[in-house]
Amino acid sequence: MYCPLCNSQAEKTFSANGKTYHRCSYCGLVYMDENDRLGADDEKKRYSFHQNSIDDEGYVTFLGRVIEPMMKYLSEGMKGLDYGCGQNPVLAQIIKDKGFECDFYDPFFFPQCNFEGKYDFIFATECFEHFFNPCHELDKICTMLNSDGILGIMTEFLPQNTDFADWYYKNDPTHVCFFDGKSINFICEKYNFKELYNDNHRVIILRKL
Repeated sequence: MYCPLCNSQAEKTFSANGKTYHRCSYCGLVYMDENDRLGADDEKKRYSFHQNSIDDEGYVTFLGRVIEPMMKYLSEGMKGLDYGCGQNPVLAQIIKDKGFECDFYDPFFFPQCNFEGKYDFIFATECFEHFFNPCHELDKICTMLNSDGILGIMTEFLPQNTDFADWYYKNDPTHVCFFDGKSINFICEKYNFKELYNDNHRVIILRKL
């Protein structure tokens, strides 16, 4: 197996929850073996169960974890994208309500997107863990993001003091990639980002240089 983030050969393979995972010693990514991933139909079916809504106060509060720190770096006239929005683009609606233009994209539910388009900011909330090929997804994101643009990522980072086998986040069968500080540093170096904000748990905000 080659790492889907940095293309290095995996140096550690282990099992958890009846599935095989690989850990990249170069960039730190932990990723599910491709033979254990769901097929596209089963993956979409599982996403269809998500009933996120603008009227769900808990979900809106959850999205606020990335929206609130992100707002510090946004200014009037900026245009954004909600990348990997799922079947209900709630975050895009929240951002529009704050006075910004915000498109949305999802490979299953809203696949039409201008990947050559340019955005001043992109939100990628709870989607990095679903990427089969994070390198490919980051290439697309960087193509769409203006220089000096802002990228807000929301995905739970690999815990420092919890055994992977006991970590709840890996139990969702659509969660296939897991990132830590080393992975984020690699992303910043390869894609020329500067870290602006990191809550060391779930949210990181980057600026494209």
